[in-house]
Amino acid sequence: MNEILFIARSVTHAQRMVRALEQCGIRSVLFRAPAGLTGGGCSYAVKVRGQRRQEAQTCLQTAGLTPLGIYERTDSGWQEAGT
Repeated sequence: MNEILFIARSVTHAQRMVRALEQCGIRSVLFRAPAGLTGGGCSYAVKVRGQRRQEAQTCLQTAGLTPLGIYERTDSGWQEAGT
């Protein structure tokens, strides 16, 4: 399954992202971001299905929530997907 990670700067930022996505009807999962993606900080990630990426980005933008990064799962691991 194609998955997208939106990286958040804190758990509060990630929780706000999850709530905004929920209000847009998009299911998501919050968890600690993989250390290899964030440089070992205290970042969190919000995962959504890949086919909902554009809709999720629009929803977050409308809510005024900007992710630190966006990553897509590939066969070789997580790759930066850009904005």
